[in-house]
Amino acid sequence: ALQPVPRGSFVCEYAGEVLGLAEAQRRVRAQSPQEPNYIIAVREHLHDGRVMETFVDPTRVGNVGRFLNHSCEPNLFMVPVRVDSMVPKLALFAAADISAGEELTYDYSGRFHNAPGAGREHTPLEEENSLRKPCYCGSRSCASFLPWDSSLFSTP
Repeated sequence: ALQPVPRGSFVCEYAGEVLGLAEAQRRVRAQSPQEPNYIIAVREHLHDGRVMETFVDPTRVGNVGRFLNHSCEPNLFMVPVRVDSMVPKLALFAAADISAGEELTYDYSGRFHNAPGAGREHTPLEEENSLRKPCYCGSRSCASFLPWDSSLFSTP
């Protein structure tokens, strides 16, 4: 942060191309494990039991949001916000007061306010571990790997 950011303040949008599931899967499978993956999957659970999925890839068309790192103890949280469209904007807000010079981070899994352990992804199979990227956040509760979404690796 270049200046102090009060808790609850809007920080930036995670902007990029909005993709369908098949295209998101194609792009993820086309990457080598060493390449950065900026595609984020947002799942919103509706009152009637349906799940709305939005996939955003800022690799080619994006903004500063794609440079924010993951942390298992983040200082930002993401909220899908709709303005004149069913396609949400992915807004990042300060979860706490942030000091000038502090790194801005969010949990790539979207678990910020969930209870510890709630909604954790399944234990990955050994072959999935080879695809996972290590987490370097250094927090006390570090999960050792970045969040894993196996649906992006399954066949469409």
